[in-house]
Amino acid sequence: MDGKKTFQVFHTDTDSILSQNPYQNEDFSPASADEKKSMVHMHKSVSYWQDAWRRFRKNPVSMGALIVFIVILLYSYVGPYFIEYSYEDQYRSAQKLGPMQYSETEQMVRDLVANGAEGVYATSVKSGSLTAIKKGDWYIEYKGKTYAFNLQKTLEKGTLVLDVDAADPVYIGKDKDYENGSFTEVTIVETTDTPAEGAQKLELSNSVFPHFFGTDSQGRDLMARCMYGARVSILIGIVAALIVLVIGALYGSISGFAGGKVDSVMMRIVDLIYSVPDVLIVLLLQVVLKEPLQVWFDSSSSPIAKALSTLGVGIVSIFITFAMLYWVGMARIIRGQVLQLKEQEYVTAATVLGASSSRIIRKHLLPNCVGQLIIQTCLQIPSAIFLESFLSYLGLGVSAPMASLGSLCSDAKETFLLFPYRLLFPAILLSLIVLTLNLVGDGLRDALDPRLKN
Repeated sequence: MDGKKTFQVFHTDTDSILSQNPYQNEDFSPASADEKKSMVHMHKSVSYWQDAWRRFRKNPVSMGALIVFIVILLYSYVGPYFIEYSYEDQYRSAQKLGPMQYSETEQMVRDLVANGAEGVYATSVKSGSLTAIKKGDWYIEYKGKTYAFNLQKTLEKGTLVLDVDAADPVYIGKDKDYENGSFTEVTIVETTDTPAEGAQKLELSNSVFPHFFGTDSQGRDLMARCMYGARVSILIGIVAALIVLVIGALYGSISGFAGGKVDSVMMRIVDLIYSVPDVLIVLLLQVVLKEPLQVWFDSSSSPIAKALSTLGVGIVSIFITFAMLYWVGMARIIRGQVLQLKEQEYVTAATVLGASSSRIIRKHLLPNCVGQLIIQTCLQIPSAIFLESFLSYLGLGVSAPMASLGSLCSDAKETFLLFPYRLLFPAILLSLIVLTLNLVGDGLRDALDPRLKN
């Protein structure tokens, strides 16, 4: 080629290309209004919370944890209405029972009902230390009919049985005389249709509610105590988290908005609290605050003291501990958020318009930190529950007869080798509560602030 470049020229037949074009000129006419409308897909606008809920639902782990936690809430707050036992009732005939076991007296009542008795009142299966019916006039109501009778002497460790098919439908059997499904000796009670003036009513039962989790050494139903203990632990965790929320949000927002020397001094206080061993301070505060609080409850007549005394010294001291120590993490996070937000244009505009610092914090800064506030509060609840359980386990938290999951574990540790289920049930329940709340908090973090998602 001797360095010369050659070019090839291709000739195209324009008419043949146009003849192969499937589109005609009329295909490019302007679209009508109906055709334009059919191409528009309007999406419903969603709010911040709706969008967060949509993202949260896409997290199967957090949704599963939320469902489990709701089940635990129903178990703790609704469950006590469906069982016949209270957390503090002691049944002397039902001590140290295993899960789904019945005492001898409870089995006797079940057998009597199975053999045709319409109703049974057994003194030995009633709560309390006095298992007796005092002498005097009594009456029973069954299917609209009244059976009135008089006891000539106090009935102790005995059983009243109602059998409407008998000539004298009410009879008494002694527990010691019950063998092989019937009483060897029975005392018939003469009945009348009209009760005497001042007669007391007896409530019969035709079943014995099972002890699903067994009972402790004092005859208290363990499932009822787990229900109440979970309720107390969850309530303490929520209240403590709200205390941390209020104090930490206010302190952090003021520090971040003020800036300068004020911010420096306030953050050094936070660093000082951080440097102190929190477990040691918690234990010291529990010991130091216990006696002064009890003296205040006993001597003061103010409504606040009376309301707090119902909670007990241990719970109030836990709240004070959280108010003094555990708000620093919340304050640091909110301060960082406020330092970013206060440089925004709308804050500058509010300042120029003469808005006060408190109004800017309340109306502009804190509402824009709501995502972080909710996330940190949800993550603080399991921490508070765990601390309460830890203190109650050491005997510094909830006081008897009130129960929490920590105190139940503490009561069961001495007999763990003989009755492991007493520790197993409250420990599993406590673990589920803490685990589910942590998983829900992680899901809320990803939903409310996707930038923090891993």
